Amino acid sequence: MRTLAEFIMKGRSQAVLVAVIAAMLPFLYWISAAAVCLVTLRRGVTDGSQLLLWALLPAGAWALVGDPTAVIVILGSYLLAVLLRRSMSWIRVLVGLIPIGIVASFGLELGLGSMLDQVLELVSQQESGAVPQLQALASYDLKVLIIGAVTAFHAAVMLASLALARWWQACLFNPGGFGQEFRNIRLKPVFTLVLVTAVVLLPNIGAEMVRWMPLLMLPLIVAGMALVHGIVAIRELAKGWLTGFYLSLALFGPYVLTLLVISVAIDSLIDLRSRIPARN
Repeated sequence: MRTLAEFIMKGRSQAVLVAVIAAMLPFLYWISAAAVCLVTLRRGVTDGSQLLLWALLPAGAWALVGDPTAVIVILGSYLLAVLLRRSMSWIRVLVGLIPIGIVASFGLELGLGSMLDQVLELVSQQESGAVPQLQALASYDLKVLIIGAVTAFHAAVMLASLALARWWQACLFNPGGFGQEFRNIRLKPVFTLVLVTAVVLLPNIGAEMVRWMPLLMLPLIVAGMALVHGIVAIRELAKGWLTGFYLSLALFGPYVLTLLVISVAIDSLIDLRSRIPARN
């Protein structure tokens, strides 16, 4: 991956080549988004916006045939990169991820409308014997859940593309810098309180509000991952601890996520990493 980053930074033509080809190929749009972010972070917003326009050409073609994923991820990643370059703060990036994700959600709902309808039609066929009112309610709830999950996935890919670009930048110009930045991510108490309160209360407001829960959980999850990485680094623990953490996250997701949210809430108040003694 470092070789790819070096190729992107060789010149404008090389960056355009990577961004366009990656956006053109299925499932590689995240590389195009990372290339746009890297140029934006290193060379500035103007150069990044020019590369963005090139990347949006093949991405726009995908959108015309019914898949807006590439357009939404590349554009959203670029906006996050601009925010990171100007603020030099991952906290502001996580805050900005929420409104960008909300706009992206409506774009996905519009662009993937026919696909969602097909999924719901299949569900309706499976439940053809159900009471019509209950069947309609189940289909509506399922649509809300699907849109929420798809929104969170796209927002996560935006964030991952930006992180990849920042890691590329650190590898080329500031070795180890990205790891230090990531481990220092710590949410402000007010932001944490707003997120936790929203996640708890939104399901009680209405079924439509459930779609925003996965998106609102993303900053908490990222902050929790940063906390775990920070503790492992401070205590100089083996990398196996991180492997075990991600395995437990995959196997026992809801329980580990609950612990992460609680840990992030505590960390935002008392800064756990500053209270943990170094190994030596």
